[in-house]
Amino acid sequence: MPLVTTNILLPDPAHRLWPLVRWDGRLCDWYPGAVALTVHGHDKGAQRRLLLTDGSRLTQRLDHVSQIDDAYSYTILDSPYPVADLLAQIRVHPTGDGNAVLTWTANFQTTTLSESKTERFVRDLYEVGIERLRRLLIH
Repeated sequence: MPLVTTNILLPDPAHRLWPLVRWDGRLCDWYPGAVALTVHGHDKGAQRRLLLTDGSRLTQRLDHVSQIDDAYSYTILDSPYPVADLLAQIRVHPTGDGNAVLTWTANFQTTTLSESKTERFVRDLYEVGIERLRRLLIH
């Protein structure tokens, strides 16, 4: 089962980053290809649905929200992506110097592509999303 982890130091405190990335945050502002978002619920089992620019839909289920850290994990239930059984976590760590580290991790099964191509697809998706977050925070 492939595992992709992306860690990035972002130039803002965690309290400014977290509202952008939390479960019911501003996902359409940074998630690659997202044009509309609906969230149904805030606790375990809640779902969020994204409409992507190509008209496809992505449905995710909230699996865990940390009561201590700025973190949550989710499962993709339905997507146009070449993955199955994707379980991901987003976590924001304050660094103590006014910055924050975003960690975005996923493990998954491959479907239509080779393992290396599927890993590259997920890594590219995460890197584009993180770069969009960086631009939001700079402005």
